[in-house]
Amino acid sequence: MKQRIFKYIRLLLPIVAFFSIYSCGGDKTTAREQRPQSKSTIQRARITFTEGGKLQAILYASRLETRGELTFGWDIDVKFFTDNDTIPDGGMIADSGYVTEGSGRNRLVKVFGNITLVAPDGTKLYADSLRWNPTTGKIESNSRVKVVRKTEMVEGIGIVSDPNFKEIRVKNVRGRLES
Repeated sequence: MKQRIFKYIRLLLPIVAFFSIYSCGGDKTTAREQRPQSKSTIQRARITFTEGGKLQAILYASRLETRGELTFGWDIDVKFFTDNDTIPDGGMIADSGYVTEGSGRNRLVKVFGNITLVAPDGTKLYADSLRWNPTTGKIESNSRVKVVRKTEMVEGIGIVSDPNFKEIRVKNVRGRLES
């Protein structure tokens, strides 16, 4: 019986050694190879968005870079158009952001850093981060936010709003209302 066990050990030992040696030395990748490789980079970008031939927005960015299914942008400035194709009636600026591949409003969009968003009615939203949630069709954030409409101002941590800022819900509210 002991001889049989030793026979199996002698057969298994070279097999285990073989797999141990070759599994360690096989596919070594460097940190650079593991990073998503840039498919394209655009400097000083200007992109026009239209729907049914009508101007919807113009995006300006100091740099856009596509990596995999994400497009990253830096120094973002977007002008929104609803009624007139020549005069913007809203806009947004942000330090950076990204958008997922997809079409139209089905894309997840996130922006970060010193965000100012101006709605067509003049309402202003200031935040550190915002995202467009394509599932709910809402603008959302969990960062510190400030909403200013005419002489009223509301601050809080977090927001959920429709794209037109008609229904705004600020979480953890702190505010000042004047008569």
